[in-house]
Amino acid sequence: MKIKIILFLVALAPLMSCEQIIDNYWDRKAEESYVSPYKGIYVGSYTGSDKGTLRLEISAKDFVEVKKVSTMNGFTETLEGGMIGSSFNKVISRTSGFTILGNVASNPQNTYSGTWKIDEGNSGTWTLKKE
Repeated sequence: MKIKIILFLVALAPLMSCEQIIDNYWDRKAEESYVSPYKGIYVGSYTGSDKGTLRLEISAKDFVEVKKVSTMNGFTETLEGGMIGSSFNKVISRTSGFTILGNVASNPQNTYSGTWKIDEGNSGTWTLKKE
């Protein structure tokens, strides 16, 4: 009797492996065809202890790139990060530490706002509009 149970379990093992392979295949296909609902270009400004313009682009795979230009000192830099749902995830400048916080949750006017910070003393707000 024990031998029959062992043989039965051994016979089932490949079937479970095949099912897992098929599941992995469909998961991979879903990832490949994913297009972010937030994909697009957003433009606007930021104010606070610094002020300037922002041009933010969200890719089909939720990669975020921001071009920031300070109107106070002319300093231009690029921020990079990602998205978790509609929220920005570690969208930060590697040079200055300028970080964008907030999200682009569904909004009928296609306008969005949030906060930014560099360190404890430097922060403010931003506003963007989807093009």
